[in-house]
Amino acid sequence: MLALSVIAAACGGGGGEEGADGTGQENGGSSTTSNPAATTSSTPGPPPGPPTTRGPAPEVTVEPIGAMGGTVVLSGEPAYRGVLGQIDPDRNVVAPVALPPAPAAPGIAPLTGLPLDDPAVAGRPALLVKIDNTAKGRPQEALARADLVYEELIEGGFTRLAAVYHTHSPLLGPVRSGRTTDIALLGSLNEPIFAWSGANRVHAALLRRQDFVDLGAATIRNYFRADDRPGTYDLMTESDVLRDLAAQRDAGGAPPPHFEYRDATIGLPASAVAATGASIDFPSVSVEWTWEAATAGWARTQDGSRHVDAQDVPVVARNVVIAEVGVVGTGSVDLSGSSVDEQLFLGTGRGWVLSDG
Repeated sequence: MLALSVIAAACGGGGGEEGADGTGQENGGSSTTSNPAATTSSTPGPPPGPPTTRGPAPEVTVEPIGAMGGTVVLSGEPAYRGVLGQIDPDRNVVAPVALPPAPAAPGIAPLTGLPLDDPAVAGRPALLVKIDNTAKGRPQEALARADLVYEELIEGGFTRLAAVYHTHSPLLGPVRSGRTTDIALLGSLNEPIFAWSGANRVHAALLRRQDFVDLGAATIRNYFRADDRPGTYDLMTESDVLRDLAAQRDAGGAPPPHFEYRDATIGLPASAVAATGASIDFPSVSVEWTWEAATAGWARTQDGSRHVDAQDVPVVARNVVIAEVGVVGTGSVDLSGSSVDEQLFLGTGRGWVLSDG
């Protein structure tokens, strides 16, 4: 597993804005609400570029993106004020030189760099699932078997996981709602299967403009409620079932490599420094990654307890990437009044890579 934690460097555009919509946007037990704007328009206008965001230390700048598509405004809803949802999904906004230089070698998993027991697995779509990460949602099903796990900051200072399964097909859950932050993840996976419980009307419309195989709970009936989990945190699905449905539609594409991995013949760079771990303090979640020589990985602790999945397997990542990103308000708020923000994955910023201790 490779874990990616996304932390906010600064916020822009979120304070004092009208909230949008509200069906199924939960976080820490809350839901989004709808505060219609006084005036709205369905006519696309020139969208703003992402704001320049500066934190006290370090300074992080997100460069504006030109030639983005028009904003989406639904009747009775305030204008979406984020960035990622305004990008034309057919436009290549990431320079090719920023991508890994070559496809994965035959028989190698593109997302992990590890050998595959079945080489045919490399050609199937990745499965991206939104998973709860609050106390009521843990332990998550088979989290330790994910190829990649993104930890996203959501409203209220909590986090939600976007787990990517490509080499394994376990039971998934608890499945939760999507955010416009997921647009960048979906676009990077080349038409993945997306398992999600839904989203508010504005965010759902923006998400569905993207290229993915929509096998969410609002689209198909192949989800169920687990009797041993509390309500809202009990929505589950089977990844094998979702893969079969995608195959029946002849939909989805194989994911490209996301990283270049070192093999046993390549040492750490000269700039590397020894580290025993790293701590990340989100507003409502405390996370630690600690190097374990016995497992040759970084063991995850959340809110003071070792993180294990529903199979009692510890969550241990071979590599951890911590990225500082800009944040912009989307115009939505939850019932507590917290801004539903969007993390900007386009541009540059500071980051840390934990690998090999």
